[in-house]
Amino acid sequence: MKKYLKFIYVFLLIGFESLGNLSAVSAILEENLIKKNKWISEEDLIDAITMGRLGPGATTANVVAYLGNKIAGFLGGVVATVCYTIMPMIIISIIYSFLDKVMESEIAVSALRGTLACICAMFIKSSFDLGKSVLVSKFNVIVFCIGLVLSLFLNISGVWIIIGAVCVGGVKVVISQNAHHSL
Repeated sequence: MKKYLKFIYVFLLIGFESLGNLSAVSAILEENLIKKNKWISEEDLIDAITMGRLGPGATTANVVAYLGNKIAGFLGGVVATVCYTIMPMIIISIIYSFLDKVMESEIAVSALRGTLACICAMFIKSSFDLGKSVLVSKFNVIVFCIGLVLSLFLNISGVWIIIGAVCVGGVKVVISQNAHHSL
């Protein structure tokens, strides 16, 4: 029972701490699920982010559902998603009830805009941390560079880049399996 209460508490906490998009939240997920509780590995988080981006709906909620499922099965995915989403709904409802008054204050507007810098910093840190475990092979570095060029310079949608990466990864496996079997 204590294990389940801790699971609920951790995902409520993740929901409470989650500000920004998936990039910022991934640092919180890494801290709570990998470092503190050792429930998943970095590879599990990378898989969750990949699957979350491929699925329909809110990417971060998809990632949380995937990780909850990975940790505690289907019911764990449901509980993790509910716990993750309930805290932001409460917080945002409170904030929105005061938003008109807050937006009249130049200090508040400046503070809100300043949080974007922190979110960017969290995104960069998380990206570097995850990159260390992903960019370990020449193949992954090449796929990363191609994806970076496609997104930065050609402004191709991330969906198409991810689908392309899935196809390239599948072709790589088929080629390596055929080469292995022909020996």
